[in-house]
Amino acid sequence: MPGESEFNLLDEPWILVLAPNGREHEVSILELFEQAAGLTVIGGEVPTQAFAITRLLLAFLHRALDGPQDQQEWAGLWQEPMLPMPVIQDYAARVRSRFDLFDPQAPFFQVADLRTEKGEASGLEKIVADVPNGEPLFTTRSASSLRRLRPGEAARWLVHVHAFDPSGIKSGAAGDPTVKGGKGYPIGPGWSGQLGGVLAQGRNLRESLLLNLIARDVPSYVDVGGPGDVPPWEREPDTARWRERPPEGAIDLYTWQTRRVRLFGGRDGVTGVLLSNGDKIQPQNRHMVDPHSAWRYSEAQSKKLKTTVYMPRAHDPNRSVWRGLAAMLPSVSPTTGRGDQPQAFLAPGVLKWVDDLAAEGVLPDEFVVRLRALGVEYGAQSATYAEIVDDVLPLPVLLLREARPDAGRTATGAVEDAEQAAGRVWRFAENLAQAAGAEPKSGAGDRAQETVYAVLERPYREWLAGLGPGRELTVARTAWQRTVWGACRQIGDQLISGAPAAAWSGREVNQRLVNVPLAEVWFHSALRTALSLVFAPSADQDLEAVR
Repeated sequence: MPGESEFNLLDEPWILVLAPNGREHEVSILELFEQAAGLTVIGGEVPTQAFAITRLLLAFLHRALDGPQDQQEWAGLWQEPMLPMPVIQDYAARVRSRFDLFDPQAPFFQVADLRTEKGEASGLEKIVADVPNGEPLFTTRSASSLRRLRPGEAARWLVHVHAFDPSGIKSGAAGDPTVKGGKGYPIGPGWSGQLGGVLAQGRNLRESLLLNLIARDVPSYVDVGGPGDVPPWEREPDTARWRERPPEGAIDLYTWQTRRVRLFGGRDGVTGVLLSNGDKIQPQNRHMVDPHSAWRYSEAQSKKLKTTVYMPRAHDPNRSVWRGLAAMLPSVSPTTGRGDQPQAFLAPGVLKWVDDLAAEGVLPDEFVVRLRALGVEYGAQSATYAEIVDDVLPLPVLLLREARPDAGRTATGAVEDAEQAAGRVWRFAENLAQAAGAEPKSGAGDRAQETVYAVLERPYREWLAGLGPGRELTVARTAWQRTVWGACRQIGDQLISGAPAAAWSGREVNQRLVNVPLAEVWFHSALRTALSLVFAPSADQDLEAVR
């Protein structure tokens, strides 16, 4: 039986998981590993908990397996029906003491004696991300639910706060020499909050963990498992002092201690928290260390630092993940720079790893990996949560293959088709609005453009999922352009039906007459140019079906 204040995360249920029947329940770390083949995904109060906890589990697995060393060892794990529990349990026994949430000397992910000079503690809203900062009315939580958290939920928020805590002023910890006037001044948000998080998901949780468990023999694009690349539970416990330092490897980043934390309470519930600054990290050029994000070339940072600089490519809450697909595919964007010229984007290392597995025949080309995009958009000065991104896109592994760039280019070319066509719809809607007397950029175009993307959302995902090894790519691209053509024609017709009478007679704009008939002619001409495959000779017969 556990002690009165003991809550060991290896044994106690705390991770929310989803079973195939849709039932959500809590499991311990060891239960999750043992049951992984029968679970679908990790859940949580907010989606980003899944990202933070998955990376914690990956760090544990890397250390338990001391690898995998290479693809051959990984393939052996993939072929087994379960994760190797004897090895996992042996490792758990060695590190067990460091996973007690309330250990008096080294509590998990905390500093045991963390305190302020005045001995203060904060309310739990400091770590609970689904309570808007300063706006307790705008939440589904009751006030009583913030007075006490069950240990399991507190553990989830503890892992999450290290990964995603916003920037801003923190409690000044005694013993931290950077504290001024009792305050810890901003050092930036949690490391994972600076990423556009990307996880590779399989058909169950066992597959998902293994797909993200990158072997050590790929230092050309991910540095994982080196001598100093260890998680906090294998290091000396942290103190109130923190420092800015480079990461030792992927395991270090998966468990980065962005904050110094102390939970107050025990098995009966957590009632308070002390949250102070932790280790600071700079985001520049971490693409060789963190595989769970795409990266973008930064001209401003490159000029400032006088070297090529890549920054994490954060997700845009206003854009579905498929619209940024070009940055994700190793077949289109490399995972490392090529030559002297910077690349616009670098694909996530984890997708390059899946590409390598397919290239060696470990994964078949018809295998479908589900790309899960998770991230946070922060508010002003990155001091509050503004939006949380959670999106899933099924990708036939063929699209990742660097050896098959034609497949990746077909997928990203289809995104360009949608963007070009949406731009034509934007111009058509603006022309109609101005013909009726509106000023330029009235908002009519923006609304129409977003309608295009909304209408194409499901069709693109279905089209992409069918882009497997048996599909002729030009035929597939033509079929997609027909879909876009039909959607845009329908939206165009709706815009015409909604045009006011004044738009039919029109008015002079930039020294030329603009009215509904003329705008429609321009629109159809522009759309034909953007979707030229629809009008190729071989497509003429099929075009009649969408007219």
